[in-house]
Amino acid sequence: MNLEFVSLLATDNVKLPGLLYTPDKPTKKAAVWLHGMGDNGIFYSPTRINALGSALTGQGIAMLAFNNRGAHESKKLRISDETLPEEDQIIQGGTHFELIAESVYDIDGVADWLKEKGFEELYLLGHSTGANKICAYHVRAKHNHFRKYVLAGPGDDVGLFFGELGPKRFWQALQYAAKSADTEPLRLMPKYTGMHPFSVRAAWDILNPDGAYNSFPFYEATTERLGKKPLFEEYKQIDRPTLVIFGSEDQYAITAGGADKALEILMRETSNSQLKQTDFELVDGADHSFHEHEAEFAKQVTDWLVHG
Repeated sequence: MNLEFVSLLATDNVKLPGLLYTPDKPTKKAAVWLHGMGDNGIFYSPTRINALGSALTGQGIAMLAFNNRGAHESKKLRISDETLPEEDQIIQGGTHFELIAESVYDIDGVADWLKEKGFEELYLLGHSTGANKICAYHVRAKHNHFRKYVLAGPGDDVGLFFGELGPKRFWQALQYAAKSADTEPLRLMPKYTGMHPFSVRAAWDILNPDGAYNSFPFYEATTERLGKKPLFEEYKQIDRPTLVIFGSEDQYAITAGGADKALEILMRETSNSQLKQTDFELVDGADHSFHEHEAEFAKQVTDWLVHG
C-alpha cells in the first residue's frame, strides 16, 4: 500500500487536503471517504481511516479520504483564484458555517481529480453527516460519476437537536435562524438559542425539518412530525447499489430507538424507493464511530464493494 498527501480543488476552487491510499498494483477503482461533522475530519480518525485504506487497497481499490469544507468546527479556507483580491481568497468554513448543499462542489471536485488521475470506477462512502451529504449530493449532482454508495451511521441531526434543545428552544432557534439566514448568514447564533457558535445559515440548514440536511428523519418516522416534506425524500431517490451500515451500539441512533430499529425503518422505506439494490449490515458491538471495531467495519465495507 502506498500513501500520499494531496491537495484538491472543489469545483468552486476551495482548496481541500486529502490522503490517497493506493495498492501496489495499478487500479482503475477508487473509493472516496466523506467524514462527518466538525472535528471528525480524516486526520482525527487514523485508526478507522487506515483500516479502511488497508482493506480497500488489499482488494485492489484505491481510497481518497479528504477534509471537506465542513471539517473542524470553524476553519478558514482558501480559494485558489488569483484574480480575486487577497482578502476575498479566504472564506469561513467548518461545520459552524457550511451548508450541506455545498458538498456538491467538494464531491464533484474530488471526482474530477480522480478521473484526471486515471480512475474510472468510483465509489462514494459517507460516515454520519457524510451519509447525509451523499443523499444531498445525489439529488443535486448534474454529472454523478459514482457507481456505488456506502451510508455508514447516517444521522438524524434534526431529531437529535430537537431532543437536545427541547421543543421550546428548538423552535425559537429555528425561527431566529429563518429570519436572519438571508440578511446576516455569517452572524453567530445567540447563546440563548442553544446553537451558539453556529452561524445563522448553518443553524438554519441543520435545524430546518424541510431542509436538505434532514435526509434521515428517524424521530419524525417514529414519534411526531416536525416538518412537511416527505420522509426520507432524498434517500428514496437513490438509484444505485447502496450499503447501509451501523454499529449495533450507535449512540446517535436514539431517535430511531436504536441501530437495529434504524435499519428496520430504512428497509421499510427502501421497499418504496428507486433503489435497485440495497444491503443492510450491523457491526456487532460497535458505536457510532466504530471505535475498537475499525477492522470489522473496514472488512464489511470492502467485502460489499467487491462482491455486493
